[in-house]
Amino acid sequence: MSSQFLRVLMAVLTFSLLSACKVPDDPEGTTEKVMDNVLRVGALIEPLDQADAAAVTRVANVFRATPEFVTGDPHTLFAQLEDGEIHLVVGRIPANTPFTSDIALSDPLGSIMLGDHTDDRVLAVRKGENRFLISVNRAIEGLVE
Repeated sequence: MSSQFLRVLMAVLTFSLLSACKVPDDPEGTTEKVMDNVLRVGALIEPLDQADAAAVTRVANVFRATPEFVTGDPHTLFAQLEDGEIHLVVGRIPANTPFTSDIALSDPLGSIMLGDHTDDRVLAVRKGENRFLISVNRAIEGLVE
């Protein structure tokens, strides 16, 4: 192989690797939709307890967004989350929620008692919106009840 061919090959490979650095990404653009706009939050309980309210405040502050709340049952709110109608679901969500195959979960922001055992407490975001999820996790970092 000629040295010129190797240089071209290396340039193509380097460019390909750099273009892959866009990850994490939001295929549905959640970060851009929320930034300097409205954070639509599905609340499973009303009123929110202190931990969930603090988490929503922190997330809204990171995005310089105004929180707008929607209440409902888990099936309705998680369906709205999947469809992109809301951006975040809160309300004492356990990490072992049966909806885990359809949503993405934040890092734990504390724990909750479920019967006779304790589980991590999390927030739910739209599956695949990884940049948004990373920002949510950074916002709630250190927020442990």
